[in-house]
Amino acid sequence: MVWPAPAPAPAPAPAPAPAPAPAPAPAPAPAPAPAPAPAPATVPVYTDGTARVNALLAASLNATIPSGVYMISGELAVRNGQVIAPAAGAQVTFKAATAYTGRFITSVDKSFTVRGITFDGNYANRFSLEGNDVANLMNISGGTNVTLENNTFQYAPAQAIWTYRSPSIQIRGNTFLEAWQPIRMDANNLTAGVIENNTFKNTTAYKSIQHITAVNATNLVVRGNTMEGAGVLPASSHGYEGTWGNAIYIFNSTGYVVENNTVGRNYWSSLVVGQNSTNVTVRNNSFTGGTLGNGGLQSAWIEQVGANTINFTGNTLMGGLSVGDTGGDYLTITNNIITVPPGGTGIDCNYAFKHGTISGNTIKALNATKPDMGIYLWQKDDPSTNIQLLNNAISGFNKGVAVNNLGGAGTVYGIHLSGNTFASNNANVWVPSTIKLNTPLGQ
Repeated sequence: MVWPAPAPAPAPAPAPAPAPAPAPAPAPAPAPAPAPAPAPATVPVYTDGTARVNALLAASLNATIPSGVYMISGELAVRNGQVIAPAAGAQVTFKAATAYTGRFITSVDKSFTVRGITFDGNYANRFSLEGNDVANLMNISGGTNVTLENNTFQYAPAQAIWTYRSPSIQIRGNTFLEAWQPIRMDANNLTAGVIENNTFKNTTAYKSIQHITAVNATNLVVRGNTMEGAGVLPASSHGYEGTWGNAIYIFNSTGYVVENNTVGRNYWSSLVVGQNSTNVTVRNNSFTGGTLGNGGLQSAWIEQVGANTINFTGNTLMGGLSVGDTGGDYLTITNNIITVPPGGTGIDCNYAFKHGTISGNTIKALNATKPDMGIYLWQKDDPSTNIQLLNNAISGFNKGVAVNNLGGAGTVYGIHLSGNTFASNNANVWVPSTIKLNTPLGQ
């Protein structure tokens, strides 16, 4: 028997191909080197600054000034209706040349606008011109609605801005740094305009006299300014300014408003409502006493001859209020917060204050060292006197309310107390036994 040949063995399965090795990850690209920071722009200095600026002023009523420090050695010829401002993004400074003894701008009967310029009076190199009107940065006479906005006035050896009979002037958003006197205004009994949202700063580095002095102004508004340091290095001479060393001094003026200002320490005080000030409103300010020691303990004054019909309301005082020396009558003093340092008096009412209301005020000592008096009513010996003390809160004094005449003698008239509250005073109401009260005080 023949057997069949055996079936051939199956071919072995091919070995699987090895998996390809993974491609190596690409090396990360090196981070690009950071671009170098741009070099700070260099602002050119032009020694022929007066000529350059005057050429621009002559060329257009809309004078656009390129970046630069323009050294000023002569007056700038501002035209009626002109608007002067930096070019877009430009930094522009007008700086007094060291040997220059004059002004930057003298304007007569022109209306113009200046915005965004730095005016540098070079005080450090022009000390000999201190307080001299020939070195005012701006002298403005006449013109209507002159507008000075968002500028910087620095290192002025005299007035930064001097104005006369320039109605409705607008001084807004400027910075005044180390100016001998930033603003001196004589409105010549015209509607005075607005001084608002400016910053005033002086230190002991340069002599100064006052921040704002205004006279013969009608309906002036001083609003929203931040102020500190007037007169802390006293001026060499006070000239015709009998009252100095204050942030704000306004006199021979009517209908003005001082509101929403924040005033730090100055040499004498924050505010003087001066002689012949009538129909005045002082409201919602923060005032601070001066650096003078006992003479600077009061933060505001209403006491010069002819000052009357004044509403003083909603203010916060660090330091007292003095009224009624040779003037300061027909006053309404309401809803103020008065904090009194040692040695001070909350509301010091001298003899000329005979008619008015002191109501709703909080008058308190700064610390445990008791000042002498919260409210002092002095020399109320006129039978026409009518002073109402209503709903005040008085705390922390030797005498909460004190009443007296010269020599502790005579009769006191017309003082009425009602609804006042007292705390932590050694005596709430004090009257010498030698004084006769025409009518009982009421508390």
